[in-house]
Amino acid sequence: MVLEADDAELRYGGRVSLHVRGPERIALVGANGAGKSTLLRTIAGRLSAVSGTVRAAVPLRYLPQRLDVLDGSLSIAANVAAFAPGAMKNEIRARLARFLFRGDRAAQPVHTLSGGERFRATLAALLLAEPAPQLLMLDEPTNNLDMASAAQLAQALESYRGALIVASHDVPFLRELGITRWVRLDGELTEIDPM
Repeated sequence: MVLEADDAELRYGGRVSLHVRGPERIALVGANGAGKSTLLRTIAGRLSAVSGTVRAAVPLRYLPQRLDVLDGSLSIAANVAAFAPGAMKNEIRARLARFLFRGDRAAQPVHTLSGGERFRATLAALLLAEPAPQLLMLDEPTNNLDMASAAQLAQALESYRGALIVASHDVPFLRELGITRWVRLDGELTEIDPM
């Protein structure tokens, strides 16, 4: 069991139950304002459930829509080092190369990055964190990405072996991720047929 949410009443409305087992890939869909972000923030521990229980049994990471996870005054490499304090500098740079931050690019301050670059840097920091996340939650990850960046994101997530919950309206992107379960949030969670 990766995650158990039992009859959890969300702070801004809605009551959900969700169990995630193993490396499931879950698409979380629903109308704007339905509570998808609130659910992810509750699972991540940034909000408390009004009632019911939410318990993650594994290390998790959450990538919010606003991409406010990294310190803009630090370099990309320094931010990743903060998430993985036991990693050696060479190891961090080698890992960042997989996210297209090679050489001097890894030393670039985060505040100078474009939206797509900031997203890649944030994702790198979350995926390279220690302990490694076994549950990764992404909130509208393609909102500020061009088509090429969205394709790079899908490719980067192919090698991720943990559980994944992605809140998105971008159905073609969700299909690329190999989603195993589709759920709609509309006051409660309902399993739906693949879109």
